[in-house]
Amino acid sequence: MFKQIVLLVLLVAVANAWSFKMWTEDNEKGKMRHYHDFRAGNNCYNIDTDITSERIGSFSFCSMAWTRCSISIHSEVGCNGKNLGSATAAAPLDEWHKHSTSYAGSFMKSFRIQGCKEAPVVGEVDCTTCDHDP
Repeated sequence: MFKQIVLLVLLVAVANAWSFKMWTEDNEKGKMRHYHDFRAGNNCYNIDTDITSERIGSFSFCSMAWTRCSISIHSEVGCNGKNLGSATAAAPLDEWHKHSTSYAGSFMKSFRIQGCKEAPVVGEVDCTTCDHDP
């Protein structure tokens, strides 16, 4: 029983509740930045200036069904400015791919993760396994 508990703790420690990858070029090319959280955290994240100084050409978002996180993308840091788009949580796996962002979307500066349910996460979210647009 002790070994099972240790294994479960280790799995939870290395799993992601949500994952958001972005690239500076279309079709997942160029510089890449990967944001993720092991907990179902609800928070605003500013995108690194080494990415935003160029442009966001493409992105991919995933959320596990048991955390059901939603995302909104914003034109200014601190999740201020215009809401450039959003995806709400849906089962079994919330996916949002943009192989080529809109003109406005290419200038996103921050994103907000919200609505997450607190639940232990077993397994890993990897946006490379999310393979279709909503």
